[in-house]
Amino acid sequence: MSRRWLPRSFYGRAALILIVPIITIQLAVGIMFLQRHYEDVTVQMTKNMAREIALIREQPDLAERLTVNLEPPPQEERIRVWDLSARAMQEELRKTFPDLEVIDMISRRKTVALGFSDGTGMSFSRRNVSAANPHQLLVLMVLVAILMTVLAFLFMRGQVRPIKRLARAAEAFGRGQTIRFHPQGASEVRAAGTAFLAMRSRIERHIEQRTLLLSGVSHDLRTPLTRMKLELSMMEGAEAEALLDDVVSMERIIDTFLDFAREGAGDLRESVALGDVVRRAVDLAAPKGGVEVTGPEINAEVYAEGISRAVMNLVSNAMRYGSQARVSLSASESTIVLTVEDDGPGIPEIEREAVVRPFARLDKARSNTVGNVGLGLSIVQDVARTHGGTLRLGRSDLGGLKAEIVLPREKAVN
Repeated sequence: MSRRWLPRSFYGRAALILIVPIITIQLAVGIMFLQRHYEDVTVQMTKNMAREIALIREQPDLAERLTVNLEPPPQEERIRVWDLSARAMQEELRKTFPDLEVIDMISRRKTVALGFSDGTGMSFSRRNVSAANPHQLLVLMVLVAILMTVLAFLFMRGQVRPIKRLARAAEAFGRGQTIRFHPQGASEVRAAGTAFLAMRSRIERHIEQRTLLLSGVSHDLRTPLTRMKLELSMMEGAEAEALLDDVVSMERIIDTFLDFAREGAGDLRESVALGDVVRRAVDLAAPKGGVEVTGPEINAEVYAEGISRAVMNLVSNAMRYGSQARVSLSASESTIVLTVEDDGPGIPEIEREAVVRPFARLDKARSNTVGNVGLGLSIVQDVARTHGGTLRLGRSDLGGLKAEIVLPREKAVN
């Protein structure tokens, strides 16, 4: 069964669950009232009136006493299509008086005019054959239904509000923010909120432990590496130069570990000129120049250090695997796209999903001494997710990789 017709939000679906039964009950009660009560009462009153009409046709002098007016018959039959009680009365009168030719219930308000085949006619108040104010029950029923629907909507808003708070807290945590949240609402919603808080605490402890582990190991390795680098710098020969290159690669690996460990730590979200942040990052990643940065000037609320780190990683990769790199900024009503392209070998489409995982490398046999540990694109993807965005990998028209950091535009202005 297709569910495309269902509202997308929980509030809309809950409202539908409330409205459909109410409308169904209203229709059922209305039909039962009209058919079983309203029409049945009309038929019974018409039978009583038919006896009076028969008596008046035999003794016309009784008409005034029975509040019936003797008059010329109406010219044509006139009954409203939607007047169900009138149709019930018409059916009953024709059954009782086969010579009844014309019934007019429209020409005069609340008056029934009859015409017989012998040329006689009469009129009487419709109250004699229909219940007085039968619509009152229907009106009361509709008003009560509207009132109860409004109250149900207000109650449902109170039930949906804790779910929205939980969603905002989860979304903020996904972006690296921790906002105050206290479980509220129904027991199931409170249980979900409590489970979220427990999960958030476990994840925060895991991130803290990971950061301490990587930072501690990296810090402890820096001292012996610095000493080795100093000693090798005073040695001569090809072997010393090769060892010095290995030490430099190890330092680069340690720096990458530290970047991965402190991702998002201490970074503040603020409104900045995104173009200036990108240009500074490009200058640091490619100090010799040659990398063009194009695009409009955009002010955006971002984690500036994270964006800078992501751009530096992408540009460094572009210069490492290619000879030409290009950086551009673009914006639409809903997104900001930061693109880094190169003319290198690129990444096969089948491996693009795997290459953004931590410690993933295209060439698994490649030695780590070149300083590549497979964290660069993972860091970039973490930065994009922290902003509520994503990292897209594709093929550049330069021939190599095109990496796009897509950021949401809710808090961005030109």
